Amino acid sequence: MTAESGVKWLLRFIAFTTLFALIAAVMPQPWLAYMIHKADPEVPVGLFVTYAFRMLMGVFAFIGLFCVVCSTDVHRYRPLIWILGIACLIGTFAGLTALLIAVPSDQRIGFFWIAFADQAEGLAQSVLLLILLFRVPPPTRHY
Repeated sequence: MTAESGVKWLLRFIAFTTLFALIAAVMPQPWLAYMIHKADPEVPVGLFVTYAFRMLMGVFAFIGLFCVVCSTDVHRYRPLIWILGIACLIGTFAGLTALLIAVPSDQRIGFFWIAFADQAEGLAQSVLLLILLFRVPPPTRHY
C-alpha cells in the first residue's frame, strides 16, 4: 500500500464516520432535544443548545463531504488536505485540553467520555493523515 492510497482510504474512513452527522443536522427539533437529554440529562435542552449542536453536526458533515471530494485526487487537493490535517490537529488538541481542564475529575461521567473519545479519535486521525501526507511525493509539474 502506498502513502497515496493510505491517504485516500483514511479520507474515505473520515468521510464515512462524519457524514452520519448530517442526520443530526437535519433531525426534527424534538428528536434532537430528546437525544441530547438522553446523552446527558443534566444539560438544559433549550433552543441555544440544540442549535449549537445542530451547527456542530453540520460542520462535521461538511468535513465528511470535503474528505469525499479530496479522496478522489490526492495530488490535486494536497494543499487543502494539509490545511484540513493541521486544522483538525489544532482543533482536536485544543478541544481535548479544554475538555480536560473544564470538567473536574469527579464529574467525568456519561457525555464527557463520548466527547473525549470523539476528540481523541479526531486527534489520532489527523496525526495519521499528516504522517501519510508527508510521505506522498509532490506532484510533478508539466508545463
